[in-house]
Amino acid sequence: MSGGERHNVVLFVADQWRAKDTGYWGNAVVETPQIDRLAAEGAGFRGCFVQNPVSTPSRASMASGWYCHVNGHRTMHSMLRGHEPNMLRYFKEAGYHVWWGGKNDMIAEEVITASCDERVTGTGGRETINVSPWKPGDRLYHTFLWGEVPGNYGMSLSDDYVAAQAAEFVKTPIRQPFFMLVNQTYPHPPYAAPQPYFSMYERRRVPFPIPPPEEFRGKPQILRRIHERMRMDELTEDELREIVAVYYGMVTKTDRNLGIIMEALKESGAWENTIVVATSDHGDFVGDYLLTEKTQNTFEDVLVNVPFAIRVPGCEPLPTACEALIEMIDLLPTLADACGIELGHTHFGRSLLPLLRGETADHREYVFSEGGALEAEVHTHETDRPEENIYWSRVALQGAEPEVHGKAVMIRSKEWKYVRRLYDTDELYDLRSDPDEVNNVVDEASVAPVREQLAAAMLDWFVETGDQVPWRWDLRGPGESHPEWSRGAARHGFVKEWSAR
Repeated sequence: MSGGERHNVVLFVADQWRAKDTGYWGNAVVETPQIDRLAAEGAGFRGCFVQNPVSTPSRASMASGWYCHVNGHRTMHSMLRGHEPNMLRYFKEAGYHVWWGGKNDMIAEEVITASCDERVTGTGGRETINVSPWKPGDRLYHTFLWGEVPGNYGMSLSDDYVAAQAAEFVKTPIRQPFFMLVNQTYPHPPYAAPQPYFSMYERRRVPFPIPPPEEFRGKPQILRRIHERMRMDELTEDELREIVAVYYGMVTKTDRNLGIIMEALKESGAWENTIVVATSDHGDFVGDYLLTEKTQNTFEDVLVNVPFAIRVPGCEPLPTACEALIEMIDLLPTLADACGIELGHTHFGRSLLPLLRGETADHREYVFSEGGALEAEVHTHETDRPEENIYWSRVALQGAEPEVHGKAVMIRSKEWKYVRRLYDTDELYDLRSDPDEVNNVVDEASVAPVREQLAAAMLDWFVETGDQVPWRWDLRGPGESHPEWSRGAARHGFVKEWSAR
């Protein structure tokens, strides 16, 4: 398969993979040889941050280059619509054959056809099993710890099918350059893994989860409330290590599927002309702070710092893992820049090519993430869940106690993290002395200048990114004409669709 003069693209996106659970990041226990190899042959970033700690808003930002607040993409049901730009559609309109496998959580259903040529989901007809080992009311029911599952466990089997279909695709000659979005559901909980991954890690060797401060002092109320509902204080140390070990098995299985696709690229001859990216939409507590899964309005690094490894043909490998701060919104302009794709909308990403070419070691002074809702924004809540549902601990709080689900924004530098909240405590962490974010110093007088500096930088960011104006003008009268840039914007399908309405 040949991409001609234009680079092919393979974008491999896991669900809930934390940056610190990769070998290239510095974790000496977890086995991730494939993403480590990709980082060694290109670049691996230790400081990649997503713009929201849950999937749909995070993926919408990745595909559009917008922060969540720019166009209201901050809920699980606010996906990119026909009048809005998205990464897949840009590449399809540029003549790429777009293959999309696995979950969505990004693009509205009615825009899928306009955004891809092939859509692959399911398990290829194989029967799957998704049964919790616990009954409602059991001590472990809401902890997401399932343990060992059979080989046809649903999420595991669907990931394998999508990876296998992706590998088959790259071995089939087509004339166009191709863009592949390969989504994986692992290592999203429940923490459930088939053999050999379930038994791969000695429980005594995995790192013990980060404990919360006593009585969650200095932390937002939502963490304590979810902790109580999950009954996490009833878990033993062995059970906490079990969560980490099973999660590590899920990570290694996901990494293996990345390797299957990379090997197919090399066997087919497409490797040399293909950009390969491996990343995730957000992280997971995995027992840290005596919590599992994630929240929608807290921004611990375990939730918003994700793996990001990329290889761009023509760029020499970076000698070590890159320490520059980057954001997931930087992906769209990076791929567009490398492939000569014209973007037709205002976005806030910055191409990573100067970093990848070794022209600079710095990229951003600050990274941002945001989430939560106003108390009155009932339309932003996820569907309410009964206590018998595994997600009840977190999701039902949105309706029952909306103030704990309130809007919040994070600004993070290499040294400091500041979180501003509407209805709860603000947070400030000195990441040099407190990398685990357990000592909130927001009220300490000695760090007031730092807090004020970060708050001012956050305000500047909101002013800069508060909205986006479509590039296509609405003419005010019959005697007015479009300037060239306005006519040029109409080349993009999402602009044409919007203009026709």
